[in-house]
Amino acid sequence: MRLGDKWDFLGQKMIKFAFVFLLLFSLNAGANSNSCVVLLYHNFSNATPKSTSISPKLFEQHLRYLQQNDFKVLKLETMIKRLDKGFTDKCVVLTADDAYKSIVENAYPLLQKYQMPMSVFVSTDALDKKYKAMMTWQQVRDIDGQIIQFYNHTKSHQHLLKLDSGQIKTQIDYAQKRLNQELGVRQKIFAYPYGEANPVIIQQLKKLGYIVFGQHSGVVSASSNLQNLPRFPMAAEYAKMQSFKIKVNALPMMVKNINFNPVFTQNPPTLTLEFTQTLSKQQKANLQCFFENSLANKVWQGDRKIKISAKKPLTQRRSKYNCTMPSGQKDKYYWHSVQWINPKIAE
Repeated sequence: MRLGDKWDFLGQKMIKFAFVFLLLFSLNAGANSNSCVVLLYHNFSNATPKSTSISPKLFEQHLRYLQQNDFKVLKLETMIKRLDKGFTDKCVVLTADDAYKSIVENAYPLLQKYQMPMSVFVSTDALDKKYKAMMTWQQVRDIDGQIIQFYNHTKSHQHLLKLDSGQIKTQIDYAQKRLNQELGVRQKIFAYPYGEANPVIIQQLKKLGYIVFGQHSGVVSASSNLQNLPRFPMAAEYAKMQSFKIKVNALPMMVKNINFNPVFTQNPPTLTLEFTQTLSKQQKANLQCFFENSLANKVWQGDRKIKISAKKPLTQRRSKYNCTMPSGQKDKYYWHSVQWINPKIAE
C-alpha cells in the first residue's frame, strides 16, 4: 500500500469511527431529552416504618443533589403535557403516596426551601375519617399550590385486584369528587394503591381517561404505557445517596412496549423482553437482571429478545425483576423493571 493510499485508508477509518461515536452520542442524548425520572416517596420521618420512609435529612440531600447538578424538577402535570413532545435534559418529578402528616411537617418546608414541586396521591377516606397519621383537609388546603399538588389514589386504598369493575369505578369516582370539592382538582391523574393492576384494570383506567402511575422502577418516555407509568420507590436502602444518584440518572431501556400481565400463574414467572434494536455482544453480556437482590436467569433468543426468570419461586405478594445495562455514558444505565403480583398471598 502506498503512503498516500495508507493515509486515505486511515482517514476513512477515522471518519467512520467519528460517525459511529457521534451516532451513539446522539442516541444517548436523545434518550436523555426524551425521558423523565419519577420518584415515589411515602413518609418523611425517622419514626415511621423504614420500608416506606426516608429521613428528612436524607430527603434534603436528595433535593440538594438535584439542585447542585442542574436537574429540572417538573410538576407532574408539566411532565405529562410533554410526554409526546420530549423533555428537558435531566428531567425529574417528585411524587408521594397517601398524604401522610410527615409531608406537611417535614417534606413541605424542604420543598419550599429548594423551590421544587411534588405531587401527592390521596386516598380520601383517610382524610375524611381523620386518621392520625394523615394530613387533615385543612392542612391539604393550606399547602396546595405551586409547591404541592394533590391527585387521586382511590377512596379507601383497597387492593383493586379484589374489586370488580363497578367497585373500582366507585372508588375512583368518589375520590375524584372529594378532591374536586376540597381543592377544585379536575385533572384525571391517578396512582394504583400498592402499584397493583392487571390488563383489565389498566384498560378500565384508559377508558375512564386517566393518566396512571404504578410502583415499578423505571424511566418514563414517550413509549411508556400511559396507564402504568413507572416510578422509582425511595425508601430504606433504596433511598440512600448512591442508589438515588444511579436512579435519577437512569435512561429508559430500549424495549418494545408489550402487553404484560403482572399477575402470574407460573412460579417463578418468565419475563420476555424484545429490544427495539440489535444488541452487541458486549451489551448482551452487560445486561443484568435481578430479583430480591439475586441474579436472574437469562436466555437469549437472538440479538433482540431475551427471556428472564427468577432462580427460585417468588414468595411475596409483590416482587420485581429489575434489569439494567450500561449506556456508554458515565454513571448512566438503561433501566427496565416489572412488578409481579401473587394475589393469593394476603397482605
